[in-house]
Amino acid sequence: MVNNQDFPFLIWILSITCLLSGSLEFKPIDNYLIDCGSSTNKSVGVRTFVSDDFYSNLLTTQKSIPVNSISSLKDSVLFETAIVFDGPSHYTFPIQKHGRHLIRLYFFPFLAENFNLSKAKFSVSAQNFTLIKEYRPESSPVVKEFFLNITSDKLVLTFSPHSNSFAYVNALEFFSLPDELIPVEASFVASQGHKQALWKQALETVARVNMGNLTVNRNLDALWRLWIGDGGYLVHHNLGTFLENVTAVNSTSGTTEIFAPSWVYGTATKLYSEDDPGTIANITWNFPVDPGFEYLVRLHFCDILPASVPLLFFNVYVNSLLVSHLNLLNLTSNVLGAPYFLDVIARVKESTLLNVSVGTSSALDPYSNAILNGLEIMKINNSKGSLDVLDSVISRRDALKVSKLKIAVIVGLAVGLFMAKVADFGLSKMGPEIDQTHVSTAVKGSFGYLDPEYLTRQQLTDKSDVYSFGVVMFEILCGRPVIDPSLPREKVNLVEWAMKCQKTGRVTEIIDPCLVGEVKPESLNKYVEIAEKCLAECGIDRPTMGDVLWNMEYALQLQGTPAERSNHKEEEAVLLSHVSQFSSSISTTSSSVRDLAGASLSKVFAQMVVREEMR
Repeated sequence: MVNNQDFPFLIWILSITCLLSGSLEFKPIDNYLIDCGSSTNKSVGVRTFVSDDFYSNLLTTQKSIPVNSISSLKDSVLFETAIVFDGPSHYTFPIQKHGRHLIRLYFFPFLAENFNLSKAKFSVSAQNFTLIKEYRPESSPVVKEFFLNITSDKLVLTFSPHSNSFAYVNALEFFSLPDELIPVEASFVASQGHKQALWKQALETVARVNMGNLTVNRNLDALWRLWIGDGGYLVHHNLGTFLENVTAVNSTSGTTEIFAPSWVYGTATKLYSEDDPGTIANITWNFPVDPGFEYLVRLHFCDILPASVPLLFFNVYVNSLLVSHLNLLNLTSNVLGAPYFLDVIARVKESTLLNVSVGTSSALDPYSNAILNGLEIMKINNSKGSLDVLDSVISRRDALKVSKLKIAVIVGLAVGLFMAKVADFGLSKMGPEIDQTHVSTAVKGSFGYLDPEYLTRQQLTDKSDVYSFGVVMFEILCGRPVIDPSLPREKVNLVEWAMKCQKTGRVTEIIDPCLVGEVKPESLNKYVEIAEKCLAECGIDRPTMGDVLWNMEYALQLQGTPAERSNHKEEEAVLLSHVSQFSSSISTTSSSVRDLAGASLSKVFAQMVVREEMR
């Protein structure tokens, strides 16, 4: 059972220990600490924030006004002053080390002699990313934290006041980070290996929590991060018990402190199983998040339990989806007390909560236990390069429109286009209409759609049309042209790459991000199965167009029950009308077919999306 009586004393101990934290200090190559609006430097723990005057050469602004709070604030000396901007203003930071950098922005809307900062409304951007959009200050102090990958020799941080308003900031930090802190990529939860590249993405810290319900001060962290106790996030307090055993942490390398301090790995929340060692249950934490984003979730583990406690074999869940059957001892090379962390990406569509759970599993060990030491949740920028929920609402609406249109096009192309006898979206035939079993033809256009049998027989048949359609199916599914020379060599030819991924069970890695999570797995599998059969090397092994049409209809049925589809009947009718109109437009004359020679279906589809967005 949770016992909070001893934790105020522990927090006091941590505050005293801050004086001993010099050995944890990380020395970044790029390092800017500014106490905005202040005329003097201020010491905060082991660091010094300098006044605006010291870095006056970094700021470009029409007008800036330093302001002071009319009352003192206990939270931090950094919230006692601020600088106010009445027009677009830019901090330009020279960069010595390319790579990941951290931005911390401090906001507190205090009342000054001539300004009420709570009336501010503004946006903040850096590089091509929107960090904050139309920000209205909260009543309490806020620190917003962002991670950006800098590949140029300068970073421009821009504050843009809303019309008839102003912007402000109390303090800011900008410094370089160890390259290994943020992974190059991470796997999605329950995605069978589908990964998201992170190196070029911007991240925002949403939650940084220390289990054991112990807040860890910034001066105990090598990167001056604040870890909040987890008590306020626990769903069922009676299922967990708080632990503290910092001496059990076995840090074998100095890099451990970069990821999390020993005070994080040395405290934990453990499943309460003292009354029943065979308890099967989960401990769950809920965290508020913005819908419409993907989140990097980092879970920190360390076995600090007494040797008499059962070994740590347990399950880890994010958003109620299984992340891992965790054997902590194996993962740490049988070193008790060795820190370990796990990165995954979770996609949050409509919910405003992200949940994380750890729990025992009888499949692993009938007397196992479960533990979590720390947790970090970082928002990943959306397709518009924004981390703000206002942009996310627009992006989600656009993405939903595009994904629904794609699903309709995927099914409708087979019906609409082939019913119009247009069968080869990259080929142009010179000669008679195809009203025979085959036709000899001179081919011009995109090689990517060409039936391999044509190279040896110089004949196009009905099965050649089937092959071309299989190419189209993958082009629409993957959201890219069939030939893309800008990609790595093994990915240039979409057909070769898609077939390779299909055979190795990795087709989810190549589908268009707009379709990820929108298409049901069973419908996707059926769709890919059809496309694969269409691309058989020998024409005799390919299905007829009648078989293709039947299977496409079946894939549509798998995508949703009749009741589900009827809820969107009006939308689907509009979307399918685009397919019908498009089919009619390209089947009226033979020159229409020739006009498609060399065209990419991605471009054709893009035009259809533009038409839909103009409605």
